[in-house]
Amino acid sequence: MSKTRRTFRLTFAVSVLLLIAGAVLLTDVLSGFNGARVDMTSDRLYTMSDSAKKILGDLQVPVQVKFYVTGSDHMPTELKTLERDVTDKLRDYAGAGDGMFEFSVHDPQNDEEMQASLSGRGVRPFQVQSIDKDEIGVKLIWSAMTIAYKDYPEEVLPQVLPQTLPTLEYELVSRVYRLTQEKLPVVALVAPVQQVDPQVAMMYLQQGMQPPEPVDVFSTVPQLLSQEHYDVRRIDLTRESRIPDDVDVLVVLNPTGFNERQAFEINRALSNGVNTVLAVQDHIYDYQPGARGGFTITGHGQPSGLSGMLDALGADIDGRHLFDASNQVLNVPRTQNVGGLRFQTNEPVRLPIQLWVTESQMNPDAPMTSRIGNVLYLWGSALELDPTALASNGLAATTLFTASDNAWRETFTPSVVPGSYFNEAGKPMEKGLPLAALIEGDFPDTFVQTGVPEWPDAGGAEGEEGPPADIVAPLAPAPAKLVITGCAKMFDDMALQAGQNGLFLLNAVDALAYGDDLISIRSKAMTMRSIRPVSDGEKLAYRLFAVVLIPLLLVIYGLFRAAARRKEAVR
Repeated sequence: MSKTRRTFRLTFAVSVLLLIAGAVLLTDVLSGFNGARVDMTSDRLYTMSDSAKKILGDLQVPVQVKFYVTGSDHMPTELKTLERDVTDKLRDYAGAGDGMFEFSVHDPQNDEEMQASLSGRGVRPFQVQSIDKDEIGVKLIWSAMTIAYKDYPEEVLPQVLPQTLPTLEYELVSRVYRLTQEKLPVVALVAPVQQVDPQVAMMYLQQGMQPPEPVDVFSTVPQLLSQEHYDVRRIDLTRESRIPDDVDVLVVLNPTGFNERQAFEINRALSNGVNTVLAVQDHIYDYQPGARGGFTITGHGQPSGLSGMLDALGADIDGRHLFDASNQVLNVPRTQNVGGLRFQTNEPVRLPIQLWVTESQMNPDAPMTSRIGNVLYLWGSALELDPTALASNGLAATTLFTASDNAWRETFTPSVVPGSYFNEAGKPMEKGLPLAALIEGDFPDTFVQTGVPEWPDAGGAEGEEGPPADIVAPLAPAPAKLVITGCAKMFDDMALQAGQNGLFLLNAVDALAYGDDLISIRSKAMTMRSIRPVSDGEKLAYRLFAVVLIPLLLVIYGLFRAAARRKEAVR
């Protein structure tokens, strides 16, 4: 072997060893760095919000977070990076907490003692689908999180999965924020039950039967608020059931036939600085199946009894029918008769009174609606905001969302709605009709001229104890916020899960109870985007573009290319 070849081999071997040693050294040194990450999502889902940094930075007592997760070796393929992804987020939160946010990661997969302890605290494993090579199976894994603060009961996130990572910041930081508050915010909920129609009740009594019990169509709302750690107290807003003295937020849903004293109580609460959510339903509609198909729509008015107070403030509910070309399909029950057999089906119905409010109609600058994708504004009305009256009362209004640019209104009468009302052809369209608004300022006492109204007579029979004393809350003016909307059906049990109706309600209550900090974190949830309605003309244009124009351009290009090649061949 020549000297040159031996020298080359020796040099090559030394170089390889030096490179390996350098790689090991760099790996050991760089492993302590967290690395850099770039958030490419349009909603900035993986970038910690300023509000989260502020909440964690203000912690005065350490918060302990423990992440219990099965090791990556026993995880399904799609979950092998879960521990790393969650740990990266927890490390960011610990940095923002400046030593007051402590976290640790534990694997309970093979630790029976830890598993027993977790089960006693409500943390249990759950099943996930596993795809291994050509086999589909089910694996039992652990992936949960506990949050401990002082001696308060632990908060538990029972399932932490890749699809929950975008909302992990809110789920975690909101619990930390609520744990560090001195007390749970008190929400007074006024949501009358749906009474049985008097004629229907009379029919039952004539047949010797008891009428049906009143129906509570807002039973989901207190559950939703309680899950978010609010102290929800349902009241009737009567002499016997008044607004609590320690209330933080007053929520009034579907006020119907309220008397002057009830209106006074709401006005007095606003004047005393109680933040309020008010959802008024001015109209409801009845769908009656037609003999030849379709439905006959009948409108019924249900005056709230708050019109005088709202008009004096400068923010009333418009009394006309509201129609919108942006609407949603509802499945309406219908009884079919086939061969003498009667059975019930659901028929899809699309009507312009079933308003569908999309992301483009939301106010992007208002924290309550900046990330709301869509809501079902069922049978709602437009708001009448009077800038002059609002300004004279020292109030400022911010529109939260509006109807579409293809909305129209018709005079309301409690009767069958004419079919021509539903046809948008030839109707004068009204753009930007406000559907929900935030009103802020020092609310005046609109009853200052008339005085305090009396409660309706609630005296008992002779010998019975009389009604409680009429105690009027003293006027202690303070700034307040009022979220008002012309639709209460959007929050009942049937519609609350439609679109992001529930999220809008939670945003409103969070904003009034805590300010905008929690909303800006909650709004980082993945936005539900919807495609705007496309007209028939636009559909035809897109079809022509895809079916005719593109092939035509390819043919023209091919002809020019063939002509150019012939010229080149001739040359």
